[in-house]
Amino acid sequence: SSISNNLLYKIYIHIFAVNYINMRVFTLILLTLISFNIFSQDTNQDEVNLKTNFNLPGYLKLNFGFSFVENKDHSLKTDIFPSRSLDLYYSKPFFLGDNFSFNPGIGISNDNLSFSNDVILSESVDPDGNNVIIVDTLSFAPDKNSLKATYLVIPIDLKYYFGSGQFDKRRFFIGVGAEVGLLLNSSTKVKQTINNTIYSTKLKKDFGLNDLKYGISLQLGVGNFNIYYKKYLSNLFKDESIPLHESVNPSVNKIGISFSIF
Repeated sequence: SSISNNLLYKIYIHIFAVNYINMRVFTLILLTLISFNIFSQDTNQDEVNLKTNFNLPGYLKLNFGFSFVENKDHSLKTDIFPSRSLDLYYSKPFFLGDNFSFNPGIGISNDNLSFSNDVILSESVDPDGNNVIIVDTLSFAPDKNSLKATYLVIPIDLKYYFGSGQFDKRRFFIGVGAEVGLLLNSSTKVKQTINNTIYSTKLKKDFGLNDLKYGISLQLGVGNFNIYYKKYLSNLFKDESIPLHESVNPSVNKIGISFSIF
């Protein structure tokens, strides 16, 4: 009986301690929220009324588009709609007056090239023992054969806004920009169906891709929504790593839409 009483006493003490700690945490959070609310109410009302998107820290933006190989003489032929591109990045607008903004950013870009012919990039060894990149012809018709590359990107845009109003809120704009990307990783994927079973092979290598990509862009939009076209001035492959038996080094361009997540 004494053991049971001691056990109950310890349980009560434990419950009291937990509740006490939770109460202290709750009180601290409540006081913080109250203090923040009082501080917000004390802010100059005129300044609050003038707040626009310019005063926000920035935007988290999403680009969804399609990639395509520009040089048609290369062995890599792409289907534009399966060749999807997805960019997620942070952008901060700086306004130089009411109608003109400078917009630097940083983010991640995922480019996917889906090939329309039955080929895939692979590595081979030449007679001198050197590793070379080849455009390898597959012995079957794949369900999917693609190249994926992920970049760390730094976009910089210049936008001019039309119409009345302040800054970028619901105003039509035209923009030009530049983008630099650093290759983080790349991979190929081949998918085929045999006897109603899907087999997928993924190989992660650099495949001689350019470590640096750079290009220019044109944008048309309203507020935080726009369509864009990006033309990359850099080639897909390094000059010393063009696939064997290929005479040209292609470039990749994009077209798509951009919008703010928040």
